[in-house]
Amino acid sequence: MNDESVLLQLAVRIAGLSLVAVGGGNALIPALHDEAVSTLHWVSEARFVEAVGLSQAAPGPNMLLIPLIAWQTAGVAGATVALVAFLLPSSTIAILGSRFLARHERSPLVAAFKWALRPVTGGLMVSSAVVLIETAARTWPEPAKFVPGLVTLLAVGVAVASVRSKLNPLVWLAAAALIGVLV
Repeated sequence: MNDESVLLQLAVRIAGLSLVAVGGGNALIPALHDEAVSTLHWVSEARFVEAVGLSQAAPGPNMLLIPLIAWQTAGVAGATVALVAFLLPSSTIAILGSRFLARHERSPLVAAFKWALRPVTGGLMVSSAVVLIETAARTWPEPAKFVPGLVTLLAVGVAVASVRSKLNPLVWLAAAALIGVLV
């Protein structure tokens, strides 16, 4: 496949994903995993999990995952194409949609639409977490694989602890790095 066809494929696939990214970039992790890892083999499972971790640890918007995956696929040009392909369709719809919703704010249909999006966004976020936990478990280093459910236990533990405590998320990143070093 030549460079132009890879860039075109990135643009088309990422633009399509941007249209279903209800709740932001993290909500499309399952679909992006399916495209980038399972279907098109742009990156390995281990690289995908690493890209998610890096995109979450880096300052800035949570959708940094998109250009990271594209960069590994087609370099700087791929990252640029993917970023524009992700932002342009969804931003256009968001701007036009917010104008429409503002004009029809008192409509019962608009109120029902806004209400219905809440659980959809939550469901997409939960599915993203499940895909990441499953992928991380498959790519966990060999010495740690002898403890069944370790990745799930760690993920649930961090989720519960971060909800119950007021600690900065950097504490959980540092703890994860320490666990990674120990394993």
